Amino acid sequence: METNGGNTITMEGKLKNITYILIILIISLILCIPLLWKDLNVYYDDGIQHIARAYSTNLSIKNHENATVLSNLASEFGYSWDLFYGPLSSIMIILGKCITSTFIGGYKLVLFIGLLLSRHNYVYIC
Repeated sequence: METNGGNTITMEGKLKNITYILIILIISLILCIPLLWKDLNVYYDDGIQHIARAYSTNLSIKNHENATVLSNLASEFGYSWDLFYGPLSSIMIILGKCITSTFIGGYKLVLFIGLLLSRHNYVYIC
């Protein structure tokens, strides 16, 4: 038996917490199943926009250009790529592309990890 700030933590309490964590993890994995479908429509909503930003950012990096301005859009005029979204999503998709070899796979991997982490952190918040 341990104490945590005056609260006593029993073995039964630890097992109960582990059970809740496993239940949430299983639910998270079930919710992630559609991300494994080959015909998942990632072009819906902002999906294609995130993929296009990651593609353009990757292209700018390869061409040794300013990665914060997407010059290959708007007839080479370009615009700031973090005008509406921060750079983290594009960087994470590019890193995911390094693992999966496609931008769509990288996008799905980022969604998968985000979903798992959000469910995991929920346990520690409540």
